[in-house]
Amino acid sequence: MTWVRDGIFAAGGEALPEDWEAFAAQTGITAILHLRPGAPAVFRGPSPRSFLWLEVAAEDQATLSDRLLAGAFVEACLRDGQRVLLHASQGRHRTRWALVAYRIWSGAAPEAAQREAARAPWLAPYATDTVAWARMADAAHDLRRERDATRPSPPP
Repeated sequence: MTWVRDGIFAAGGEALPEDWEAFAAQTGITAILHLRPGAPAVFRGPSPRSFLWLEVAAEDQATLSDRLLAGAFVEACLRDGQRVLLHASQGRHRTRWALVAYRIWSGAAPEAAQREAARAPWLAPYATDTVAWARMADAAHDLRRERDATRPSPPP
């Protein structure tokens, strides 16, 4: 378990959901991006303010939609002042792709996001599908442009 970036903590395993109440009190985390095949784990204690479960066990199973959703979720939670837990039942290092998705959704170049995910505290090396990240970057750019075009202009 470790902070991987301001406001973003990565952890894995089945013990954390059992100790969620104490963990949340200690870290101030109020949002969870939970990666677990089959069904979400039960986080014991008060419900987090924001929770997203994706039925993804490993990065190579993450679809373009999963990547976009993960990136948008983390960005929205951080913008709202929340601290976010990236949690994978099968281990912390399986959350790395969610950090890359957030960085790309936020406008980072795929190469820069992947380099960040190749450094500690992550395990090296970081083998990833660079084509999938390039596709995500293109889709995220288009979605952000659409979102910005539909926002009302501020009053004069």
